[in-house]
Amino acid sequence: MKGALEADAFVNAARELLNTNDPVGAERILVPVIYQFKADAPVQHLMGQIKKAQGQLAEAERYFRAAIAHDLKSGQYYNELGLILQARGAYQDAIKIFRAAAALVPSFLMVRVNIVRCFMALGDFGEAEREAREYIAIAPGADSLTLLGTVQQAQERHQEALVTAETALKYGPNLRGLRYNYATALEKVGRGSEALGVFEKLARQDLDTPDLALHFSRALYAEGRKTDAEAMAAKSVELWPHVAALHSSLSRIRQLAGAGENSVAENEAAIQASPKDLSLRLACADSLHRGGYNAKAFNVLEEALRLAPESPVLLNALGVVLDELDRPLDGLRVLRRAAEIAPSRTAQRNLLSTLLRAGQPEEVLRIVNQLRAEQPDEQYLIACATTAMRMLDHPEYRLWCDYDRFVRTYEIAPPHGFFTTEAFNAGLAVFLRGQHKTNAHPLDQYLPHGTQTGRSLLGVDEPVIKHFIAAMDVAIRDYIGRLRDADPMGARRSKHSRYSALWSVRLTDGGYQPNHVHDRGWISSAYFVSIMAGERPKDPRAGWLKFGEANRAPAGCGPEKLIEPHPGMLVLFPSYMWHGTVPFEGAERLSMAFDMVPN
Repeated sequence: MKGALEADAFVNAARELLNTNDPVGAERILVPVIYQFKADAPVQHLMGQIKKAQGQLAEAERYFRAAIAHDLKSGQYYNELGLILQARGAYQDAIKIFRAAAALVPSFLMVRVNIVRCFMALGDFGEAEREAREYIAIAPGADSLTLLGTVQQAQERHQEALVTAETALKYGPNLRGLRYNYATALEKVGRGSEALGVFEKLARQDLDTPDLALHFSRALYAEGRKTDAEAMAAKSVELWPHVAALHSSLSRIRQLAGAGENSVAENEAAIQASPKDLSLRLACADSLHRGGYNAKAFNVLEEALRLAPESPVLLNALGVVLDELDRPLDGLRVLRRAAEIAPSRTAQRNLLSTLLRAGQPEEVLRIVNQLRAEQPDEQYLIACATTAMRMLDHPEYRLWCDYDRFVRTYEIAPPHGFFTTEAFNAGLAVFLRGQHKTNAHPLDQYLPHGTQTGRSLLGVDEPVIKHFIAAMDVAIRDYIGRLRDADPMGARRSKHSRYSALWSVRLTDGGYQPNHVHDRGWISSAYFVSIMAGERPKDPRAGWLKFGEANRAPAGCGPEKLIEPHPGMLVLFPSYMWHGTVPFEGAERLSMAFDMVPN
């Protein structure tokens, strides 16, 4: 009896230490007696919580399962196990556990939120929306509607998300969180001036969160109030000097104003004040890297790694910067170390571009084959593999990159209701230029001398977009009809296909699109709406579309096909093909692009 009382005292002490945020001390107290409580669900659950607090998720899972084994009716235990599985990326298993928790405790509504989040992480937005609407049916209110709005925004159904945000606001018109959500929804549909009005009122009442400060400064900038935007961004980093996103935004504003390397001055000052804050160092290096100041970014990362030499995030960032500095072998060494410390699919994927530049295509093919076993249609993997094949003069290269067969051009006939394609393009251009003003946030644009619309235009309720989609139909059908079952693309063909994204790019003088692929596509495109080229271009191929050159191309792997664009031309090609543009010379190169996927 005495031993049992002493053991209970250890358990109580461990629980108190955990409640005071000392999980290490709690474990030290509980470990000597845990064997006495093998069949005690609350104690097993307590140890699971201790392990979770220390980030030992596998151990936490083991103890939570033990707690459930001895108490099959505790919805809380199931929910906590589900959270561990969710954190580990085992979303399907987490959903099953969360459903069990919901069945045991129907009133435990947070479980339904967790289920929605798992479906979103899996990319199953249909199921996520169904669960969110079921949550609304059970408990209509601001929380459930806000969750539905999150699902709608993830699908870029921004107009519907705005309606949902307005409905949620009716449950609490004066609640700051709902007003903030409404303002962000307004931003997403291009109603920036209205969003700015809401943010400004909230900030005048109380600039109480970093998120509000960030959105307010961005909204000011988007509406052309650049001086006010910079002042707000500077104030925000004074109020919250440890928030890396605020420093990134201020650095970007100053970079666009021509501050160069000095754009990160506040970020550097914050690092001096909090030298152990690695997120600040990473934000500083990222801002410098995006601005092209890679030598200084290297110095920032090197100093950060003296503090945390085994940080995979820092190592990955340094590997990219070293590659940009034309030191691919050094970059590869660093990236390999990151993959050793934290083995993952992402770590392996991060190696591919640098391996190509380091002249190791055989290893690229080996890694790609492993990764494609799980996700065979990931287009970036295929792009890296084709570049490796090209370097090796592999016989299968032309099966994937037969540019004459797979890159096809079409002259688009005028849609119904338009006498000429020129007339249609003129109306489309007016609409798109408006979108580039309201839908392409300047601070998000890293397209040299150009902008890209920030959200898919598929959800825009605009007749000219519907006309555009209808006009593309004949060409798309022809392209798919020409694919053979033996073709790499033909193997994915199904009875139906659908648009997965639709956007616009506008380049001005000196603008270009870096070489890239469309990772989640199948068939990609470029449709040219307006081209106002210079009369005497220095480069006769200025603004041309190019294929076959990787984003950081290995030696000897330049473009293999170039196409001169003109208004009314549609180009269709595989999403895995590297493509970009020769720098444009002129006033405007306005295009649309979309991705198709099998349905």
